[in-house]
Amino acid sequence: MLNLSEADRAAITAADQTFYTPLSARDLKAMAAVWANRPYVINIGPRSKAMNVRYEATVKYWEGAFNFFSRMAGTKSEAHVQSDGKIAWVVGVEHAVLQPKTGGDELKFETFVTHIFEREDDRWRLVLHHSQMMQSPDGNYFKVDGA
Repeated sequence: MLNLSEADRAAITAADQTFYTPLSARDLKAMAAVWANRPYVINIGPRSKAMNVRYEATVKYWEGAFNFFSRMAGTKSEAHVQSDGKIAWVVGVEHAVLQPKTGGDELKFETFVTHIFEREDDRWRLVLHHSQMMQSPDGNYFKVDGA
């Protein structure tokens, strides 16, 4: 294990939380600011059919998601934080609730999630978001209210 100071752990945890704030607010400008503007940025959402590679493709992905859902909420638990001082990674379980604009039941699901951050001056910027759906014990991916 790398020796991570409490101050570094707190800064990385705060950077990780900055992903969930604009997600839940569906705020594209704030979400774009979370990411490093780099050609190697990668986003793989739980519903992705392909990797979104590059900053511009990642922002476009979030614009589409924010336009598709009328409500988005996300939190993380079981977070494991580590860093070598230049790169940081946070792995955990993501809890999501999504409401399509088309109506119907809310989609509730959990994913394994990995965030990788790169230190840019004194700030941690996201360079990778990978969210992989977890199956529930009944073999389904989504939990629908009343089901």
